[in-house]
Amino acid sequence: MRRIIKIGGSMLLREHLTTAVNQWLAAQSAGQTLIIIGGGKLIDAVREFDQQHAMPPQQTHWTCVDLLSVTANFAADLFGWPLLKTEQQWDAVVQQNRTLSSPGVTSLPTVITPAVFYNERTSASEAGSPISGLPNDWRTTTDSIAALLAHRVDADELVLLKSCPIPPEMSHTKLAQAGIVDDAFPTIARDLRSVRIEQLR
Repeated sequence: MRRIIKIGGSMLLREHLTTAVNQWLAAQSAGQTLIIIGGGKLIDAVREFDQQHAMPPQQTHWTCVDLLSVTANFAADLFGWPLLKTEQQWDAVVQQNRTLSSPGVTSLPTVITPAVFYNERTSASEAGSPISGLPNDWRTTTDSIAALLAHRVDADELVLLKSCPIPPEMSHTKLAQAGIVDDAFPTIARDLRSVRIEQLR
């Protein structure tokens, strides 16, 4: 089992977060786990700035992607998990994709900084590929970036852990319309093997 988990950035301010996440992980089947951390209030601040000053969409998007390294570092320290934070480490993951047994990836859940596999250069180089086309604007958040990672490593499962209740049996399109996942998610997640969207209790 190769699992990608996105933990919403808003949950970084939650009390007893490590206990809740570790209990959730203990209840899952064993497997290799890569973690994407949302941007939380850091990204909210950029969104507010953008609403006030109307920055160029692509510039704002890649600024937000860069800021995700902050929450990734914070979460890795908070949980005591390894952090995959360089493109060299990412290249090793790609080259040794059989087991993800590479520098920076251990049997522990591993936090990955999104910019190592999703940045302006990689986005441009993959134009026209089946899993490209993520909008470089507010329609793309870490929901879709986590789905992109699931494609990249041929994950068995993608899990989005949210702070809000998830209405049962809602399609990804309906969840996007409700603002629970981002607008790009229904398209990028369409061909993944398994997708779960759950409230972390």
